[in-house]
Amino acid sequence: MAHETFQYITEIFPEREIQQKLGELGSAGWELITAHWEEYSYGGRSHYQARCILKRRMGIVEDEFSDTLRALSAT
Repeated sequence: MAHETFQYITEIFPEREIQQKLGELGSAGWELITAHWEEYSYGGRSHYQARCILKRRMGIVEDEFSDTLRALSAT
């Protein structure tokens, strides 16, 4: 049986870069699944970053039963 496969990545983006980075990844076929905002302090100021999970389609993968199932459905 054929099934679709995906590739997954996790990335952390600072608040000032997230729009640009997600645009670049989106044009390369990546889709945002989740984004979790985190606050941290640096230099006495609060900053935000997004911890993101993204996926993209890798294609259709055939397993050892694909030919048999195709032959059965053709009859």
